[in-house]
Amino acid sequence: MFWNIYLKRILCTLRDSDTVIWTWLFPLMLATLFHVAFTNLDTAGRFSNIPVAVIENDEYQRDVYFQAAINAVSGEGGDSLFDLRLLSDRDEADALLEKGEIDGYIFIEDMPTLFVTGNGLGQTITKSFLDRYLQTSSVVESLVMQNPEAAGGLGSLLNPVKYTGEISLSDNPQTSKVGYFYSLLAMVCMYGGFQGMMTITYLQANLSPLGARKTMAPCGRLRLVAYDLLGGFTMHLLSLLSLVAFINLVLGVNFGPKLWPLLLTCLAGCFLGVTFGAMVSVTSKMKEQAKIAVLITVTMVCSFLSGLMVGGINYTVAQKAPLVAWINPAARIVDALYCLYYYDTYERFFLNIFIILAMSAVMLVLTALFARRQRYDSI
Repeated sequence: MFWNIYLKRILCTLRDSDTVIWTWLFPLMLATLFHVAFTNLDTAGRFSNIPVAVIENDEYQRDVYFQAAINAVSGEGGDSLFDLRLLSDRDEADALLEKGEIDGYIFIEDMPTLFVTGNGLGQTITKSFLDRYLQTSSVVESLVMQNPEAAGGLGSLLNPVKYTGEISLSDNPQTSKVGYFYSLLAMVCMYGGFQGMMTITYLQANLSPLGARKTMAPCGRLRLVAYDLLGGFTMHLLSLLSLVAFINLVLGVNFGPKLWPLLLTCLAGCFLGVTFGAMVSVTSKMKEQAKIAVLITVTMVCSFLSGLMVGGINYTVAQKAPLVAWINPAARIVDALYCLYYYDTYERFFLNIFIILAMSAVMLVLTALFARRQRYDSI
């Protein structure tokens, strides 16, 4: 009996075009669109070297201190501040400035002077560098004039001391786009509601001829529900795992090295989605289209609050309305995946898994209670 119902449920899912489109094809298409839209998301805000020119006149050649200062922060490396060009005359510098090839140029006569045509970030940083150089030079000159013997100890003044250091809490690289893919996985988990709703619909005699025949079958009603739900759960889990494989292997999105906890999250999320759909279907007497509308509405609201449409909104909800965040199943799935990516410990991860399974258990119990109470006067 089990294998007959289980395999027939899998075959039924494969023949349902709507389920195949919304739980298999649509997530793959959406993941591809995310990949195209967010390809440069992590690099868009990165700092790039500021193109600056210096007029290489006689004053510049004599000012060895300014040469040392400007060369120390210039180069092609990622830590360099300026992309420095040495030009022979101001006419050439003015031409490059008009074309926008440089943000400004420095001309030394009595003292270094910056020439710019705008007030953007590059010009502001260059001016701040030049102001600091002039202030430091003035302080050093005053100290040397007052106490020439102290000139040898001024090296510490020119080398700023760092009191803080940047450390990473995770071995995985910082990224902004992975959050959108986590929210996509959470949405697909909740799309398991279509599988749960289909199971209950095909077991209700007043909704379909198939439900009438199953009601007359010599098998306990709860066993029918359990076998059917297991078949739908299997197919939905396969669709989610195929999406994970597509995002990771084809699109190249790194989910981190913790594969088995990731699969556990997918397993718990699918279980939650399927039981959610079954509960909505069995506890309501609405028509099928109305139930579908409820499933989609709840899924999209939960997905929105988990960061699917607006990145970082899940943190805002957690700060402003923590109760809403904790009872949002999509937010718990996303948070569990974030814990695997950024945290070295598993306490918060297992807390999220426990909440997801607890929600699923409650919905499964409600489904069982309402399914047992359904009776028909005649079939």
